Amino acid sequence: MKKLNVLVFPCGSENAGEIAQSLRYSLHVNRLIGASSCDDHGRFHFADYIGDVPFIHAPDFDAYFRDLLITQQIDVIFATHDTVCEKLAGMTDLAGCYLVNGDPHTTQIARRKSLTYGLFAGAPWVPAVVAQGAQPECWPVIVKPDCGQGGNGVTLAHDARELAEARATMDMPVVVEYLPGKELTVDCFTNRDGKLVWAGPRTRERIRAGIAMRSQPVVADDEIMTIAAEINARLTLRGPWFFQLKQDHNQRWKLLEISCRVAGTMIAARALGVNLPLMALHDYMGRDVSPLVTPHVAYIERSIKTRAFTPLNYQRVYIDLDDTLIINGQPNPVAVAFLYQSRASGKTLHLITRHESLPADTLNQAAISPLLFDEIIHLQENEKKSSYITGPAIFIDNYFPERLDVAQRDDVLVLDVDAVDFYIK
Repeated sequence: MKKLNVLVFPCGSENAGEIAQSLRYSLHVNRLIGASSCDDHGRFHFADYIGDVPFIHAPDFDAYFRDLLITQQIDVIFATHDTVCEKLAGMTDLAGCYLVNGDPHTTQIARRKSLTYGLFAGAPWVPAVVAQGAQPECWPVIVKPDCGQGGNGVTLAHDARELAEARATMDMPVVVEYLPGKELTVDCFTNRDGKLVWAGPRTRERIRAGIAMRSQPVVADDEIMTIAAEINARLTLRGPWFFQLKQDHNQRWKLLEISCRVAGTMIAARALGVNLPLMALHDYMGRDVSPLVTPHVAYIERSIKTRAFTPLNYQRVYIDLDDTLIINGQPNPVAVAFLYQSRASGKTLHLITRHESLPADTLNQAAISPLLFDEIIHLQENEKKSSYITGPAIFIDNYFPERLDVAQRDDVLVLDVDAVDFYIK
């Protein structure tokens, strides 16, 4: 079967980055393309990047997007936002492309909590909903936007006055019972036959902007699996999806929301060995998939990741040996990764050093092949490194006076050892 051209749109979000990491090494992907309507982190997630896409409500979006699908020969689309997923699912012509979890009815239900709660009304795991204009029987209550996500805009109302204020200031408010207990996300995968082949609960800890920065796998008990099975039976799902639960006063799980997209912290499933975006591609190709879960991962921790962009079109990378490429007799793994990344993108690599002994011998002792370098420049004690550097280039050295000397060149980006990580893709 041919390799696939995969489009991720929009591509600057956390879950878009997770899709990129999940698929970047796949033998089944020909091109992994990110597209975005605004200038964001997407260009760092995706080397194959398309910017300035019209916003989905723009009058020219449909025609532009269809033309993009045709010209880029897209096979599979991952929509990374609930509203975008609903929009694409409702388009009459996606040029024959497969939209992951793109059933129009399901995306409409999942986008609106009122429709979600209405569809599953009567199920014991659906929270009590207060009708529009009515007063609740118990306080406090939660007021949240019908089309919200990630806890954004959620308000706790303790009395009638606070409830009235929340309703007046919120667009399409939904009022539900207050759930004080623990919260879980359940990552799921449904195959092309409608079979639920994976349901993996995980904790949501240290929430930042709706994203769990720490997450632990949780055993899927009968209560959780029943909820997953009932959702899967009532909606047309195919590929990765998730739902969120919270416990009520009696420690019973109640539904918060359902989503048809990849979640940002689905990375927790991938850490367990369950690559949900890749499973979606295999399922699209008609292959049966099953999770292979490792028992050796206790939890994941996340943090903000920073990338730097340089407009310098460098062609060469110069790097020092002592305390830069090799530190305390061991290879610097970040520097080595950057060298291989640069080599793969066609840059030439130059080792430049005043090392006391033969550099090649020291490289071999550290299990770094001298063949990695296009040139090894072995300087005498009184020679300046700047005299041997040809720009445009990157120069990496732990020694400030060396960087200061080379930095007088306008066409050389100088980096200390700690800064190399900014340029790892």
